[in-house]
Amino acid sequence: MTRQNMLLEKIKTPGLSHLSYLIGSQGKAAVIDPRRDCEIYVERARVEGLEITHIFETHRNEDLITGSPVLAKMTGARVLHGPSPADEIVFADTAREGDAFEIGKLRISVLETPGHTDDGSGANSGAFAKIATEPYNPLTFP
Repeated sequence: MTRQNMLLEKIKTPGLSHLSYLIGSQGKAAVIDPRRDCEIYVERARVEGLEITHIFETHRNEDLITGSPVLAKMTGARVLHGPSPADEIVFADTAREGDAFEIGKLRISVLETPGHTDDGSGANSGAFAKIATEPYNPLTFP
């Protein structure tokens, strides 16, 4: 990956209906909805020359065990989760609508999108080179 590029890689969990994502720019990366066996994210980030600095949970996953606490321990990355009306998320900081996080040249802005679960969230990704009012890559997960 060259310094000007953005990485967006979908990672499928074999045998489950689960997708996670590795996004990166300028040596920094974030993982969205990681699975429990987290070595894949560390290895993919290493291959791309990226340091995982953020982990985003888009909603509670009742059908699988999240890998966020495991990946955070492996990398030191900050875990973020949308506001949960059901219970406190003890392994993550709360990210709310409008909060923004920098991943290299990417700015990830939180969009609260309840629906699948009450605490669902998505992201709006804007490159710093673009005008702030023009989203560059609007993303919603899952």
